[in-house]
Amino acid sequence: MAEARRTGLVELLGIEEEALEPGRVRCRLTTSEAHQNIQGVIHGVVPIALMDTAMGHALDGLLEPGEFCSTTQISIQFLRAVRPGQAIEAVGTVTRKGRRIAYLEGVCRDAEGELLGRAQGTWYVGQVRTPDPVD
Repeated sequence: MAEARRTGLVELLGIEEEALEPGRVRCRLTTSEAHQNIQGVIHGVVPIALMDTAMGHALDGLLEPGEFCSTTQISIQFLRAVRPGQAIEAVGTVTRKGRRIAYLEGVCRDAEGELLGRAQGTWYVGQVRTPDPVD
């Protein structure tokens, strides 16, 4: 039986997730004033977290039992500002999964479909280590 998923940043930010197909995940979030920076627009880390989550979870769905993944590099381009109250979504897609490295792409859009940002990244695919038995 799979280990229960830990809660954390996804729940803190209010991200909702939907698997679209193997290797493709959509994440949604309605922003609020709690997500804004000192200039009054949504802090850049919010769409980054949305894209990183969509991309990582897209890869997670392709992992074999005993594998895990972690972001090793991610490049983000912001195209438009996000305002408090806007609903945004990110779609993450696995473009290639090798034995140890996977390549992913993500896009972030508003409710009207306007492109807000895009991302490309690499993820490490590793084997979960079991602890050595204690004598």
